[in-house]
Amino acid sequence: MFESLFANRGLSLDRLRALVEVHDAGSIAHAAPGDPVRQSQYSRQLREISEFFGVEVARRHGKILKLTTQGARLADLAREHFRSLQDFRAECRSESVDYTIAAGDSLVHWLIIPRLGALISSATPTRFALSNLRTNEIVQHLGEGRVDFGVIRKDAVSSGLKSAPLGVLSYVAVIPHALVRKGSKPVLRDVLGSLPLASQTADGQFSQRLREIAQSLGGELRPALACQSFPQMLVAVKSGAFAAILPAPALNDLTPGSFVALSAGPLQKLQRAIVLTWNPRLVDVRPRAAQLIDQLRRVLQI
Repeated sequence: MFESLFANRGLSLDRLRALVEVHDAGSIAHAAPGDPVRQSQYSRQLREISEFFGVEVARRHGKILKLTTQGARLADLAREHFRSLQDFRAECRSESVDYTIAAGDSLVHWLIIPRLGALISSATPTRFALSNLRTNEIVQHLGEGRVDFGVIRKDAVSSGLKSAPLGVLSYVAVIPHALVRKGSKPVLRDVLGSLPLASQTADGQFSQRLREIAQSLGGELRPALACQSFPQMLVAVKSGAFAAILPAPALNDLTPGSFVALSAGPLQKLQRAIVLTWNPRLVDVRPRAAQLIDQLRRVLQI
């Protein structure tokens, strides 16, 4: 069995590991930055893999050596093989098994981290690594097997992935008491028009919908502070100098009585159906993942 695979020399776990590392980094230069010796070793190992399979697994683009389509496919196969072997060894040694969950910064902070404790203390030893990625990156990494699970918007799930609903993430306008005038009750038009606003600019869909809401109220969205993430916006609110539109779970991190929250009707346009998503091959490669999927669906409900 497998005689043709072992008839020639040149294939090894070390060479396949080098292939995976180059694939994940994007190129040899990024896999070993500033290390010409290591870069030369990578180049040699990829050349030996190419000779073994009789096809180029890497090709030079200018000064950068990147994987070909065949090389990327082989890297995905090798990654699955390594995961299976690693899980098997952990099972034999009664060690914890590692899983990676990818999500945006706000979901990591306010949904995932607070809930994972229940799974860490379960009978089956499990360890988690969190990866803070943009939605399109999560979908790509799931397809390549570089992460095990993703928590993303339902409308971003590609046809090759499976998903389970976690609930709807809603948003609220938050105004620190320092910005609220005595005897007045702030409204959403004030938050988006006249108050100093901290706003998230890294999420194109969120920013676009927020601009549309501001226009529907007769104003124009001009944030006083542009932030890269919702947690940054929360810090801005805590300073007392900025209002913000935040995911509802962020209110748990604010001192009660220090702010006014508005869940105005127009903000419903920002709501997002959130899902747990994974590559269906995950269960084939890592059988214990099937049980973990059910556990994650339960503990991550919004």
